[in-house]
Amino acid sequence: MIIQDLKLRGFRNLRQYDVSFCKNRNLIHGANGAGKTSILEAIFLLAYGKSFLNRKKSEILNHHSTEFVVHLHLTSSSEKLESQGFNLKNTISAHYQDRFILHLNQKKTTIFEVNNYLYPVFFSSSDYNLYIESKPYTRRMIDRFIFGINPLYISYLLSYNKALKQKNFLLKTKRNPAELRSWNKIISELSEKLVGIKMTFVQRLNTEIRDTFNNQLNLVYRSSLHTKEGVSQASFFKQLEGLTPSEIMSKRSLVGPHLDHLEINLNSNHLKAYSSGEKKIHLLMLYISFIELFKKVRNEYPVFLVDDFDTAMDAENIDFLMDNYPEMQVIATSVNKYSDFDQLIVLETKR
Repeated sequence: MIIQDLKLRGFRNLRQYDVSFCKNRNLIHGANGAGKTSILEAIFLLAYGKSFLNRKKSEILNHHSTEFVVHLHLTSSSEKLESQGFNLKNTISAHYQDRFILHLNQKKTTIFEVNNYLYPVFFSSSDYNLYIESKPYTRRMIDRFIFGINPLYISYLLSYNKALKQKNFLLKTKRNPAELRSWNKIISELSEKLVGIKMTFVQRLNTEIRDTFNNQLNLVYRSSLHTKEGVSQASFFKQLEGLTPSEIMSKRSLVGPHLDHLEINLNSNHLKAYSSGEKKIHLLMLYISFIELFKKVRNEYPVFLVDDFDTAMDAENIDFLMDNYPEMQVIATSVNKYSDFDQLIVLETKR
């Protein structure tokens, strides 16, 4: 997949900005505060319906605007998509004014449909430590990876979160405790799907890591629900029912996919125990292994977004990325200029 161009209106400090990208390596250069990260954020927003900065959409609005618009054209080289009758040239846009609306080829759509055409992988120097050391961030990273090769996963996850919210409301208010059984049934059904998909994904990703890098890096997954009896709705429902007295006392759900443990290990030790340089290079290996897996499943590369790339990677990592993935579109940002990129996009501070 290749993003050809991007148009922004009323988006942060880029009140009116148009940019075209080449199909290979693009570097957005500018001073801090010029809006480099905002360009990556806009692309991410189209694909996931939310910002990687975890901001409300109202906070993305330019101070002088009452709405924002993001609009891009992209092409796909996927023979798999073509064989299924999908368009290979598409337009994706988003409009926000009190509410957020996505369009694909001028028709209202969802992130699940957009996922067929646009899937960016985002790597940031500012967040790399969180993805290693923070359990919620690690879960979020893996959730996004799985979404790339199995869009139904996020649909299950959203349904699970809604059911979990209802169950926690009952536990906190102690209203109609008899209803807990119904919510436990729904949650156990969705947990079977989520845990099964996640276990399969982790196995495939670890295989890809070994095949690509042949080292002792691996992703460890432990479900908060016991899986010794297998991944089944019946087993999970039995566990949830057995925990009901404890959950009523605690006023919250005590187990479930929202509490699953994911850990990046190197030589059987948590990656957080290693130096900053070791963390960066091995997290990048994890990303590259996922990109390889994505290519095998989707028959094309994702778009790789790298914020502050020369801080996120050292020279050796940059060379590896550039030399081994010439077909993958890279859109990176930096306060410095580099000649290794095919296109330099200079962003002035004032817009």
